[in-house]
Amino acid sequence: MSDTKHCPNCGGLEQHPFHKAVKDEQKYIESQGHNPAGWWRCGNRGEKGRCLWVQPYFNQGAGLTLPESFR
Repeated sequence: MSDTKHCPNCGGLEQHPFHKAVKDEQKYIESQGHNPAGWWRCGNRGEKGRCLWVQPYFNQGAGLTLPESFR
């Protein structure tokens, strides 16, 4: 399942595809003190590779950037 949302890491006004966070991403989110249920990751690919932004579906302000190892 995917959806489109604005990504603060990607910038601009464009909407980008978001997909549910997978197990490794969820483990990292949990290690940061968050409940990983309902988190989504930006699926946009830039010149460096896949975007590292993850956020709860309805709360962009609670989102965070994954480490480079998740590219």
